[in-house]
Amino acid sequence: MAATKAPTLTLRDKRQQEFAQVFLDNGMFGILNLCPRFGKIFTTINILEQLDDDINILIAYPDLKIKSAWEEHFKVRKYKNPNITYTTHLSIKKHTAGFYDLVILDEIHLLSDAQIEAVKELTCTKVLGLTGTLSSYTEETLGLELKLPVLATYSIEQAIEEGVITDYEITVITTPLDDMTKFNYKGKWKTEKKQFDAYGWVINQLDIKGQNAMFVRLARMRIIQNSLAKLQLTKRLLQKHKDERVLVFCGVTAIADSLGIPSYHSKSEEKDIFDNFVSGKGKHLAVVKIGNTGVTYKPLNRVIINYFDSNGENLAQKINRCMAMEYDNPDKKAQIYIVCSKETVELKWLQKRSEEHTSELQSH
Repeated sequence: MAATKAPTLTLRDKRQQEFAQVFLDNGMFGILNLCPRFGKIFTTINILEQLDDDINILIAYPDLKIKSAWEEHFKVRKYKNPNITYTTHLSIKKHTAGFYDLVILDEIHLLSDAQIEAVKELTCTKVLGLTGTLSSYTEETLGLELKLPVLATYSIEQAIEEGVITDYEITVITTPLDDMTKFNYKGKWKTEKKQFDAYGWVINQLDIKGQNAMFVRLARMRIIQNSLAKLQLTKRLLQKHKDERVLVFCGVTAIADSLGIPSYHSKSEEKDIFDNFVSGKGKHLAVVKIGNTGVTYKPLNRVIINYFDSNGENLAQKINRCMAMEYDNPDKKAQIYIVCSKETVELKWLQKRSEEHTSELQSH
């Protein structure tokens, strides 16, 4: 009988094995900073296959959608363990009474201060932190608070160079705030531009007096989140790419629901819209605070970021949503649009995010 030929390993497979071994060789306590779309779950399964198949494992993630990704990957790799407990980051505190041989903190960079405190209360011997967008500040915080070192880093640049993820291009498109349509701002009818400038004046006065302007700054940023001008520009981009697969990240549900395309967020009633898009059905989808982490969209041509928040790691995750390599389309180049107003405050915000994460925000 002829011997069964072993499957040929891709470079991605080899890298996943290498990083799994790094974790095993370093006391099974630390963070693997592996670029988005690389395959962190498969890397983890490589680790688990070297351990007893009945150890107690806690897997924590920021979004419930990520749980299904773990379960699907376990099924593909035929990994079975009856002692796996799943939890969101928010519910880690509910699991401090048990003992775990291994705690896996997926998207560890998204842990809040309170959630980090909950992790400290866990009883465990080994900890695996997984991330693909780790800022120097977050790395320092996790090192100080949880004593977790970064054991290995696989950058986006290296992954692109090695053909593990696709190359990408970022285009920032700016638009002036709308100065034609008036809205009711607490009884006063103004355009979004006029109201934005009015908030700016108040902020300057408070700054001169040394008073706290935080709430006024938040109100001003809500204008950016709900901007009519940015909504209209996003619609034009969607029309331009009406026959392509496009994912749109919005800051508020009202904008997502106003784009004229399917939308998914915490208020959505049709829960299968998101899953269908992830699996490759449909052309366009708008999401709010969902879908930036731990999900691979098959296939995805473009990403439009209608709004970006103050967390540069979140922006990097949004950008990386369409960077998975499609083996039937090896020359694919991911296209990312960032829709930004021409207001100095937002432009500076974007520049700061770019400087913090130059490896994630590198325009070719």
